Amino acid sequence: FRSTPIDTIDQSSINVFFDDKPPERPVLEVILGTLGVSKVEPPLVIPPNAIDTFKTEWKVPFDMSVLTVNPHMHLLGKSLKAYAVTPTGDTIRLIYIPEWNFRWQFFYTFPHIVKIPKKSIISVYASFDNTENNPENPFHPPRTIRERKGSMGTTDEMFQFIITYLPYETGDEQISLDPKHTINE
Repeated sequence: FRSTPIDTIDQSSINVFFDDKPPERPVLEVILGTLGVSKVEPPLVIPPNAIDTFKTEWKVPFDMSVLTVNPHMHLLGKSLKAYAVTPTGDTIRLIYIPEWNFRWQFFYTFPHIVKIPKKSIISVYASFDNTENNPENPFHPPRTIRERKGSMGTTDEMFQFIITYLPYETGDEQISLDPKHTINE
């Protein structure tokens, strides 16, 4: 390893296999919102003393089997709701967090795999509280907050919705993700 005076970004990755062959169905991930496949609307700018709601939407290009979702905001996050609307108009609820807590961020695993059909629209809505009434607001007085695409600092703000999935295969909906149960209940 050698250092260099040139600014660069490293996106190295490593695969660890606990078997002699790679998995037949590797788990994949897609990010909506900040640094993801869909834009935040309106642009994530939160003026001082404001509570604002933003959205991001993504049209699913293939049938997918969702394992987990991971909403991601920082200290100004207030609430988050995500769902998919299928091409036939059915709604698939994904998650609703009415009172965001930055310290409780993690991947939410479904009891069973959730199929989201091709051409469904996943919609995610997030509210942010940039007021003095937000005890988590790191700035007193509040200041204008803009989406930071190059920083992951806690006092920077972002709006992401991370989906962990597999390409859909018939019967995936029957697979339990509960660690207390067998694979195919």
